[in-house]
Amino acid sequence: MPEPLKRKMKNGTSYERPSEIEAWLKKLETVEVPERLQQFETLSRKSPGHVPSEALVYFMRRAWADGMQGDFEKIFRILMKRIEQSLCSVISDSRMAGARGLREEIMGRFAERIAKDCRGRTGLLDFYEIRFDKAFAVFRTSALRQIGPSVVDTVSLGTEEGDGLEISAEVEAAAANFLSGDPKRIDDPVFRLELTAAIGSLPEDQKQVVGLLLQGFQIDSKDKNVMTIARILQCDERTVRNRRDRACKTLKAILQEENAQ
Repeated sequence: MPEPLKRKMKNGTSYERPSEIEAWLKKLETVEVPERLQQFETLSRKSPGHVPSEALVYFMRRAWADGMQGDFEKIFRILMKRIEQSLCSVISDSRMAGARGLREEIMGRFAERIAKDCRGRTGLLDFYEIRFDKAFAVFRTSALRQIGPSVVDTVSLGTEEGDGLEISAEVEAAAANFLSGDPKRIDDPVFRLELTAAIGSLPEDQKQVVGLLLQGFQIDSKDKNVMTIARILQCDERTVRNRRDRACKTLKAILQEENAQ
């Protein structure tokens, strides 16, 4: 049986994995280690037998706890390869200056998080066994806020995966600011393509603000250690808000016109 998570919520109850993840863990526990490691190698979610990253985190942590250093290192490398693939979609060289350096910095910070978990920081990776993508999106956003790219164009509305597109946590949070009516329209892949094209048509100053908002950056902060849009673009927060408001107005007008056709 899979070991329960140790971290607890504010009400004292322990974190629990979704039933589908528990099912994966029970299934994989019956598989011989070499075969299990081979299954982990499948990167594309569209491929049959693709194992969710939540399960990789579980077995990576168990390998460390059981002293299986070789298995730990193999799973660690596979997991980091998945993370690199995800970061290449969100922080691409074509959209952001210094993208490679940013990706390497984020991966390094995540490796440090894994090391801390191994050294006994109980529960540090628990949420990654529940909803890996959401947990890593929050981690990535936090890291980007601290690092701060020097030049930003715009970002894709999610993570490319085969012929589909996964919506990132940042875009879900920002959708209400850009879309009038039902924010769930962002789930429609056709609408996302229209929105991406509309963002690309914005003036450069507005496009930069939208790109940073969709990465989860906040406009301003009293904390000087937090990298904000105002600091990245070297202007005051009022200017950033004005650019955001003009961008929202333009985007709504473009999208309404396209949907009316």
